[in-house]
Amino acid sequence: MKTHASFLTLALALGCTARADVVISTFDNFTSDALYASWATGTVVSGPTAYTITASGYGSNWKYLGTIDGTGYDLLQLTVTLSGPPEASGFLGPIVTLKDADGTAYNYAWYGQTLGSHVLTRRVDQPTWTEPGTVPGLDLATLTHLHLQLDPGGYTGTYTVSFEDLRLVPEPSVWALLALGGPALLLRRRRA
Repeated sequence: MKTHASFLTLALALGCTARADVVISTFDNFTSDALYASWATGTVVSGPTAYTITASGYGSNWKYLGTIDGTGYDLLQLTVTLSGPPEASGFLGPIVTLKDADGTAYNYAWYGQTLGSHVLTRRVDQPTWTEPGTVPGLDLATLTHLHLQLDPGGYTGTYTVSFEDLRLVPEPSVWALLALGGPALLLRRRRA
């Protein structure tokens, strides 16, 4: 009986601490406000599940988001698929820039990715580099612009990048880790 009460307590505690993700974009029928460098002359397909660009060389876009409030979220998560010939693998680097209302920009780069589908994660407070605005630090309560980029590194051929999802996610809580570890420990003890 004690075991059932413990599970109920744990489930209630976990339910109280769970938070939904803050979706920045699912890239469904996504449109850019501007395209730069090779993306301006590349092939852009805005489809029902991804924003896909085929180009060669560095390229980027710019998108006004309105205002998104990501206050209290710890991680930036990008779902992206990189395609190209085998020699492109290990060179392509997706970059996401988030800009707030005062002009502060935090850039998150994942250089040297292999070909294929990736779910890439970075801590929001640990950007690859920053651009200062009028107030120091990225204000997650006033995210207004998104800048997507691809740095091909030393690769000079054609690549395809498909942006599929971008969101802010909470860091896994201690309760969530306990919820996963607790049942595993109980099962292990019962088998012993």
